[in-house]
Amino acid sequence: MALVSSAPDEIDLRILGILEQDARISWRELGEAVHLSPTSAADRVRRMERDGIIEGYTVRVDPAALGRTVRAVIDVSLGAGVNIDDFEAGLARRDEVAFAAYVTGTADYSVIVECHGADGLDAFVRWLRAGAGVSRTETKMLLRIVAD
Repeated sequence: MALVSSAPDEIDLRILGILEQDARISWRELGEAVHLSPTSAADRVRRMERDGIIEGYTVRVDPAALGRTVRAVIDVSLGAGVNIDDFEAGLARRDEVAFAAYVTGTADYSVIVECHGADGLDAFVRWLRAGAGVSRTETKMLLRIVAD
């Protein structure tokens, strides 16, 4: 965890909001949006990167463009004696896994998967139940993303 040298001010927060929407914005456009010079806007972004406020940049890919037409949230309960580290490592090796979190509540994990159709989802759930030491799953297919 990085030590933050100073808390973000109002302009920093506006910059972060803009970068969350378009991380490829030019320094000129970013500066104009927050009423700073391009150099000042770039300096603020670099400071927030250095201070660990900005952790990195990512590319968002449409799963359907890759043939992953089924998205689902799977709540997973582990069986007794399952090695958590092995289970988590197994999830990390699966291409279908878009997100996984250890959670509170009735399940141990919530896993978001992007699969090649219903057959791909079925194969993933079968893998969970057979090879990963899972005692129970509850699968919810995502119909539409309303906020991201």
